[in-house]
Amino acid sequence: MKFNQPISIVIKAYNEAENISRVLRVLAPIDWIDEVIVANDGSTDETAEVVAKFLDDKIKIVTNPKNLGMGGAMALGVKNAKSDLLLFLDADLVGLTEDHLLEILAPIIFTKKADLVLGVFGLKDLGEDTSTKIANRFMPMIAGQRAIWRKNLPPLSEMIESKFGADLLIAKNVPRSRREVVKLPGLSQITKEQKSKGEFGKAFTARMKMYKEVIKILLQEN
Repeated sequence: MKFNQPISIVIKAYNEAENISRVLRVLAPIDWIDEVIVANDGSTDETAEVVAKFLDDKIKIVTNPKNLGMGGAMALGVKNAKSDLLLFLDADLVGLTEDHLLEILAPIIFTKKADLVLGVFGLKDLGEDTSTKIANRFMPMIAGQRAIWRKNLPPLSEMIESKFGADLLIAKNVPRSRREVVKLPGLSQITKEQKSKGEFGKAFTARMKMYKEVIKILLQEN
């Protein structure tokens, strides 16, 4: 399979050494993907070393010297991507398939109904990360899996400043009539609580920081 429209996939990654190979193993053999940019946001673990095992003409890594937050990672990926059509993915996905990618891209490439497509998890796949998936499903504008034309992105400086609010900032930049939400059954992700390995106070603090940054963007005037 090959599309006339080149596609760049941007993976936001901060300390994802234990998870990112699971995503890259899915992407590496897909021939219609033109490039995969891993935006390493100042990771202090072995994320870069894990990604290095996959590097080739298609899979690349770019790194922020220090952690700038999710918006900073997304901006770094966009800056280094070659294509006008961008597909953003989280680095900690579980169950990712090629069909999920096609589901996200279809409203942009095939039906041309959307300029931004947001991929949400299926509720029947809740598992242990109930709060994350319910938030993802009922507020799709913060979904991490999304496809968008470069021209519809806000300025990169605003993305960097928005941090965890970047997903919402991007969605607000596209008219509601040109947004599409698609369901991605079987897809999930590792939660902050699971990554904390018992340090639930740390996970709670990180989650509250994320929500604070999202709410800040939510309250901004369009």
